[in-house]
Amino acid sequence: MDVNHVNRNHNLAVFSLVGGFLFDKFSPKTIVVASVLFFSIFTITTGYSVNAIELVLSRVLVGFGVGMFQSASVAFLGDANPKSRGTGVMVWGVMAGLGLLIAPYIFVPFHHNYRIPFLISGVIGFVISAIFYIFIPNVYKMEKRARNPLREMINGYSIFPMLAMFFFGFTLLNVLGYFSFFLEKVVGFTYGSTAVIVSVLGVGGIVFGIPAGIASDRLGRKYILVLAIALIFLSSILMIYLPRNLAVFIVLTIAFGTGWSIYSILSPAAGQDMVRDQVVGSVSGAVLMTFNIGGIIGPLLLGYLLTRMPFRPAFLYAAVIPAFIAPIITIAMRYPKNVKEIVNAQLKEESTI
Repeated sequence: MDVNHVNRNHNLAVFSLVGGFLFDKFSPKTIVVASVLFFSIFTITTGYSVNAIELVLSRVLVGFGVGMFQSASVAFLGDANPKSRGTGVMVWGVMAGLGLLIAPYIFVPFHHNYRIPFLISGVIGFVISAIFYIFIPNVYKMEKRARNPLREMINGYSIFPMLAMFFFGFTLLNVLGYFSFFLEKVVGFTYGSTAVIVSVLGVGGIVFGIPAGIASDRLGRKYILVLAIALIFLSSILMIYLPRNLAVFIVLTIAFGTGWSIYSILSPAAGQDMVRDQVVGSVSGAVLMTFNIGGIIGPLLLGYLLTRMPFRPAFLYAAVIPAFIAPIITIAMRYPKNVKEIVNAQLKEESTI
């Protein structure tokens, strides 16, 4: 298992919520720019760390910046134009996918000096923060700030995407952590075939991400979320039980990656649909936080089960069953008829305290 995935999620679980809260309480532009600068600086210090303490501290601080940026940027794109919220956040997701696809080819020429990629990443971050500073307006929406965003972000509607993402976190982090091992040691693919299969994991998100965002704005967020999580569940269970076949596994991997890219990005947008505009940052952070908590527990559970049983049944319990629970919650997801319904519910709750 790739332990880095679990360690990263420890940081993001907390800092995603922090970034969303700060987005609601202060200038969105300030939080977005500051978070990019923060993880850019400590990305560079990671590459130039000279001992274990410096390395761990730098990685924790990178997680702080990335977690803040993750929730703040999704909140900004969703809040800037609520009518095209799905499209906005999926553009963010597609650009992130393209970055992951292109990055290895940029950094391969510098494999002889591991510090250079960290330096390049940091410099790119500085450039991006400058672009954000220039183009993001200081004020893009006039609204009264919420007194307690963390309290207002949870209601009878927003709890659904939070719970669904919690179980999805089990599935995704187990797949990311064990996928290569599963393909080689359990299914029996060669190293070359495994590399081909893994390489297509992000293709579906890049191709179908923006169309899915547009469809969610026009048809409704819930329909696209159900479709995405269904792809995740079906592809994961089929990969466990189908015999070795390169073409079939490539198709299933593309299907899983498509569902992953769409579900993980549109779920925070669904949370934003369910609260007042003043707390979209906090609810985005909370949805991402529950996902990251699931991403911590899931690999630990799978690791424990692997000491008790073979890989296939262990993966079924730790990854596929959570992928079955997530669509049930998504299908049960309710949407408010309008924002006034949410506000009235919040006022009623406050009057009983």
